[in-house]
Amino acid sequence: MLAAILEIDIMEEMSRDLHNLGSQVQRLRRRNRLTIEKLAELSGVSSGFLSQLERGMTNPTFISLQKIAIGLDVPISAFFQASSADSFVVRQNQRRKLILDDGNRVWQLLIPDLNRSIEFLLMEWGPRISTEGRPSCHEGEECGLVLEGVLEVHWGDEVFLLEEGDSIYLPSNIPHWYRNPSDQKVVCVWAATPPSW
Repeated sequence: MLAAILEIDIMEEMSRDLHNLGSQVQRLRRRNRLTIEKLAELSGVSSGFLSQLERGMTNPTFISLQKIAIGLDVPISAFFQASSADSFVVRQNQRRKLILDDGNRVWQLLIPDLNRSIEFLLMEWGPRISTEGRPSCHEGEECGLVLEGVLEVHWGDEVFLLEEGDSIYLPSNIPHWYRNPSDQKVVCVWAATPPSW
């Protein structure tokens, strides 16, 4: 019974998050004075998909969201839900959140916004999630701590396997990507400077 209630709560939260993401995409599109058709042309995703996304009826992949961000000329962080409070403290229930891939990839912002010198995130990835197809390379530094599960970090030609309690620091100017190699979710805290989202 409790498992059924928890599943309903999770589904309701995901539905709210999808609706908020869709509303944010629509707000940014209108701010840029773009029709759905024009944004589809600029982003390379279909107008039908954009329409469903804006109505909270579909959950985009990370690649789709990247394309939409390029079409809107905004960083992907613009899709984080707006926080209800602007202060130094971020309460657990007020974190700005981005959920992708049917809930298999979740980022929660642990700072009030991304207008800071440091980016600070809680990341949860489902089994076998990987960013191998889109390695990252940017100025700055980043570090992470695995709270649960296992994370594979590929940095240049090196591979680091991080388990619960392990942490890593690396310069971000070498191409790098991440993978959850297990059948369990991985949860980690990640910080980067300057913010790359």
